[in-house]
Amino acid sequence: MRSDYPQRLQRALSVLRDCGVSGGFPPLLRGLGRLGLPVRPLHFMSVPGLILFLTIGLSAVTVGFHWLALTLDSAARPVRLLRELGLSGSIAFGVLAGLATAIFIRFQALRADLPGWREL
Repeated sequence: MRSDYPQRLQRALSVLRDCGVSGGFPPLLRGLGRLGLPVRPLHFMSVPGLILFLTIGLSAVTVGFHWLALTLDSAARPVRLLRELGLSGSIAFGVLAGLATAIFIRFQALRADLPGWREL
């Protein structure tokens, strides 16, 4: 971990607060940071890193919902649709949701005119 990481992280969180951006450093990232990994807030991640983080995370969530739907003994329409979606459909939905969320976060960062991580 670089020696200036804690100072950059505090400056980044301060900039996010000042710009009124909320949710930029979710609990999962905070936990990884406490474990010693130098993670950046979402709005300061590189584009490939943001896409990778969100698509993997949201794909895991959708696969979890798919698994849950398979274990439920219910004929309710949402449960039935999750079963019909299948594993590949769940992963594809997670990837699309991750890409859409990454685009939204990048536009939010550009609109707020946030500085780059290296500029902090």
